[in-house]
Amino acid sequence: MERWNFFTRNAIQFLSLQDWLSEGVNAAFSTRHGGVSGGVYESLNMGLHVDDRSELVRENRKRFLAIFDAQLDKAVCCQQVHGNVVTRVERNDQGRGAYELAAAIPNSDAMITNAIGVYLLSFYADCVPVYLYDPVNRAIGIAHCGWKGTMGRIAFHTLTALEKEYGTCAHEVQVFIGPGIGPCCFQIQPDLGAKVNAEFPSLHDIITYNDKEFFNWNLQETNRQILIAGGVKASHISTCELCTACHTEIFYSHRRENGKTGRMGALIGLER
Repeated sequence: MERWNFFTRNAIQFLSLQDWLSEGVNAAFSTRHGGVSGGVYESLNMGLHVDDRSELVRENRKRFLAIFDAQLDKAVCCQQVHGNVVTRVERNDQGRGAYELAAAIPNSDAMITNAIGVYLLSFYADCVPVYLYDPVNRAIGIAHCGWKGTMGRIAFHTLTALEKEYGTCAHEVQVFIGPGIGPCCFQIQPDLGAKVNAEFPSLHDIITYNDKEFFNWNLQETNRQILIAGGVKASHISTCELCTACHTEIFYSHRRENGKTGRMGALIGLER
């Protein structure tokens, strides 16, 4: 599959795949630039759940949707509780969580839809966004893959939800694994490292043993291998290996910025 690239529209820089855009799949991952927020949230903070002013976040979200000439009320957001629940989204869900955090779909970390004009929108500052696109049945999904969601195989559950709801075949699915904290910066304690190895005994090269104090975990590679084991072709997966913690000039990073920072947005919708 083609490599991701940076694009700029309406002074907003984002990551996407040209092939998807050409096929009417409006997918984007935002950077921290091009918005109206200030201070530690400067400038395109997309998260309503941090201490930024809500009216500024809503303006940032409007600007992000506008790169696809879409209104914010077309977006749907979920609570993102670091679980592995996947929710099917319909047109009548539009607007949920887009303006108010309390209105987001509860207890969910992934969304799927086949409804044209519905935009799935979720938020990140080190966790990994996984975008899924079924070009045959014209269905899409987005999964929020932090370490807990990865342990819960949420990307795989999103794939199986597409299969159940829309007749998706795994070997036809295309996947974009977006930026997140890289193995260079995601250090974990040995006890968690042991749990990772126990949960994923068939996966390889996902944990690096640096010393007796810390291990390093590659979340993106773990999710890639989970999806391949689920039937997705390796050639159908594009991974952005930019580390959000290394590149705070581009992205927000919860770990590098000690929890006081904004959120990027992961957006996907079917234009046609």
